[in-house]
Amino acid sequence: MDKDRRVICKIISWMLDNPDKSGMAYTELEHYIEDVRSEAIWWMHADVCTMLDSGDDPRQAEVPDIYSRAMTDLAT
Repeated sequence: MDKDRRVICKIISWMLDNPDKSGMAYTELEHYIEDVRSEAIWWMHADVCTMLDSGDDPRQAEVPDIYSRAMTDLAT
C-alpha cells in the first residue's frame, strides 16, 4: 500500500540521516505497526456493525469480499 510505503520511507530516511538515533526509528516503526493493527480492528468492528444494520449476517460474508473492502478503505 502506498500509505505504508510512504510512512516506512519517511522513518527509514530519518534513520539514515540520524544514524546515532536509529533506535528511535525502530520505535517509530513499532508504533506504526501498532496503529495499523488498531485501525484494522476498528475497521472490522465497523464493517460488522454495518452488515448487521443492513440485515446481513457477518458470519455468512465471504472473506475475499471483506478483504477487498478493507484494502480499499484502509489504503487511504
